[in-house]
Amino acid sequence: MRSFSAIMRAALLAAGLLALACPEARAENWVFYAGSAEPANREQTLIDWYQTNSLKPVPEDKAAIRHYYDEESVAANSPFGGGTVRVWGKSVVQGQVKSYDETMREIEREEEKRLKRKLTTLDTARLFPQAVNRAVKEITIQYEMNCDEKEFYIYEANSYDLTGAKMTRQLNMDMANWVPIQARSVME
Repeated sequence: MRSFSAIMRAALLAAGLLALACPEARAENWVFYAGSAEPANREQTLIDWYQTNSLKPVPEDKAAIRHYYDEESVAANSPFGGGTVRVWGKSVVQGQVKSYDETMREIEREEEKRLKRKLTTLDTARLFPQAVNRAVKEITIQYEMNCDEKEFYIYEANSYDLTGAKMTRQLNMDMANWVPIQARSVME
């Protein structure tokens, strides 16, 4: 007779493989956990904000950015407290932003005016990160938190514009890049 633990591991493995094979089949259940003000350095991306722990909590009604986690994605390595937990999070910028295309056209006009010439392909490529930063409406991040060490690691981050179009996908394969969770931060 199989132990309960072995049966649970097999069931979790099967569910995980199904979720990886069919990510669109997984239901999302986003739960609000914090609001934050917009950081002073708007040149940084939301991922930078997470990695530098510069997001400080504010009440939901005063939040420039609202943070959620997907309740269905929470996966702990132990049924007991402590250890590590992997989860998908989502941050949504409140207020008006433009689509990526509108934002890029606006930045190109500004840059042509500043340079007093037509932009080259290299100029346009250089403007891509700035356009993404201005146009980001939502970011989803899969991260793992080490509850015992009070640190986290970002596995993947995706940014979306106002229309829901994915602008960037960043995968982090450097498992040594754990970030300490700062006191009084959104990550805490």
